[in-house]
Amino acid sequence: MKKIILLLAAIGFVTMAAKMPSAKANTTKVEISNDKYKECIAACKACVESCKSCEKSCGKDSKISSCAKTSKECVAACEKAIKAMEADAKNVKTACADCAKACEKCAAECDKCKGEDSKKCADDCRKTAKMCSQM
Repeated sequence: MKKIILLLAAIGFVTMAAKMPSAKANTTKVEISNDKYKECIAACKACVESCKSCEKSCGKDSKISSCAKTSKECVAACEKAIKAMEADAKNVKTACADCAKACEKCAAECDKCKGEDSKKCADDCRKTAKMCSQM
């Protein structure tokens, strides 16, 4: 008799657990209320794409590998700033300041290259540096 009661109780708990909404189902992405963050995040994302493209094209040529290196550093700084802004973290200003420095360095290096990817990268980096320095 005790085994039957335990079995029924176990089935009841499993049924209840199956019907309860999961924690993941209730989580929604927090909308970024600050328009300044939205614009800066968009600029950082565009910069990441340009830098990756530049890194790919410039990484093939050993003479301009420093361009690929600074592009890689810029991607890391932009991604860090994006994460900080999306989380509205306390380190947003620091992350954005670091991003602005990396972007300026990358833009200066990309100016030395003659490829279209490098020119686009330099333009996007300058735009991102300006946005990040205003945070």
